[in-house]
Amino acid sequence: MILVPRQLYLTKIVSIPMRNIQSSTVMNLDSYDAMKYRKWITLDQGQPVDESNRISIMTYNLLSRHYIWKGVYDKVDTQHLDWDRHRFPLINKTIKQFSCDIMCFQEMEYHIYKTFWSKTFPNDKYQSFYIQKQCPSHLNIFNNDKLDGVGIFVNTNRFDILGELKINFGKEIINHRSRYKLTTDWIQRVITRNTVALILKLYDKQTGKIYYVSNTHLYWSPKYNDVKVLQIKILLNKLQQFRTEPDSSIILLGDLNSNFDSDVVHLLSGDTIDTTSSPDFKNRKYGINNPLIDKSGQINNPFNLQNVYQDLHNSAGLPFTSYVTRFSDVLDHVFVSDDILVNKLLGEVDPSYCQQKDVDGFPNSQFPSDHIPLVVDISHK
Repeated sequence: MILVPRQLYLTKIVSIPMRNIQSSTVMNLDSYDAMKYRKWITLDQGQPVDESNRISIMTYNLLSRHYIWKGVYDKVDTQHLDWDRHRFPLINKTIKQFSCDIMCFQEMEYHIYKTFWSKTFPNDKYQSFYIQKQCPSHLNIFNNDKLDGVGIFVNTNRFDILGELKINFGKEIINHRSRYKLTTDWIQRVITRNTVALILKLYDKQTGKIYYVSNTHLYWSPKYNDVKVLQIKILLNKLQQFRTEPDSSIILLGDLNSNFDSDVVHLLSGDTIDTTSSPDFKNRKYGINNPLIDKSGQINNPFNLQNVYQDLHNSAGLPFTSYVTRFSDVLDHVFVSDDILVNKLLGEVDPSYCQQKDVDGFPNSQFPSDHIPLVVDISHK
């Protein structure tokens, strides 16, 4: 299958009329169930779990309405691409149905965040945090409100927010340029990307534990897998600097645009990436002995993290988190520190549903984005 990324066409962003979001006519949502073709998978932890200790987390790429491009979604029924009457209300219904304690979103359009999602959504117990991508210099976009970003929504009945850190990966290199030998690869491949991340420091009122939650949406192109590794290493470094309690827990999740066989996932899972031998770094010149690459040319992860969906994927139980015509793969991931128990997780889309002749990628009548939400129930060991 061939990946045809929607961001490939970003230079063609056009003006889309902005309707009154809250008053738009929408389909009847009474019968909609985001769980209709998915099931919970309960994991046996060998010990009883204190119900009051459970925390629900979610990551969900919403598919920005400005990334609906010809050549990628041509076979999608036009009514299923209608933002106001179909996709927007179903996305909101999905989010409200899960109403997780911690919810992380990617491709969240700033205009809609500013005018709707930031207004006590999904209800008044939530507080949201957001960082928008900056407009790349080569794009002629007069209304930056169309650009998307990542957001974290927190249940304030469960958590106090103690801190926030916004990260722009390209700016991070520029701001510390004296520590790098800025080769052409740094300048043209890494610094020019407008990829961002967000970290929150949370205090769990129920257990007294500190959690650091990170959400990101890594660069899309499979031709830039080296850049994704460097971006996730920047995030790990910033998380290490931001984290002040050695016994605190870590939740790192998002659309990593990387599958289970990628260097990004291997790095997050604890492997060392050797830039001198990795195919993704072949013929790339990033130097050594800088904040991301050590003097031996290696990139390391300072944390012990577990990939929540790894075992399910190994048993062929999660074939994709992103599904469009001609492409499907697992691009979204949830990592947690090893002091966290995973009690249950939301499983794959029913394979028999995907085999129906009228199902050839998302969005469709059931799934309003080309990504599915990953939802996990965790607790502290």
